[in-house]
Amino acid sequence: MKKIFKGRAWRFGDCIDSGAIKGVMAGVDPQFRDKVRPGDIIVAGVNFGMGSSAEDAPRSLRDAGIAAIVAESISNIYLRTLVNLGLAAIECRGISAIVASGEDLEVDLQSGTARNLTTGASRAFPPFSDHALAILEHGGLIPYLKSSLRQDTAARTRA
Repeated sequence: MKKIFKGRAWRFGDCIDSGAIKGVMAGVDPQFRDKVRPGDIIVAGVNFGMGSSAEDAPRSLRDAGIAAIVAESISNIYLRTLVNLGLAAIECRGISAIVASGEDLEVDLQSGTARNLTTGASRAFPPFSDHALAILEHGGLIPYLKSSLRQDTAARTRA
């Protein structure tokens, strides 16, 4: 499981609703889809993903290759949707103050550290639980549950 993500940061502002995120941030930057590369990291201000919890907006980010979303705050239901789809979603206070678009960012889910590799500045966030890491490792909640069910079934069959 990849617990450390390194990628180019794309910084966005506050209160970006799920409608603007739909289509790979098309409502904020219509050319973003053409500029983003696999492994890039979105950095945002407060209330990222407010509005609808429909999966099409976070799925567009995942399918575009976004490695992680690091924001000052993320709408609770949107945060769960991101993780359920296998995307690392991190709430990290003060991240907007230390990262600009184009800078390189490293995010360590296990230690709870976001570090700007360009400037050396860093911020802490609550480390991910083993359970959340397992969901991400499997690529989302449904693959995680399927794997757990297979393991449980195999264990019962052997018993």
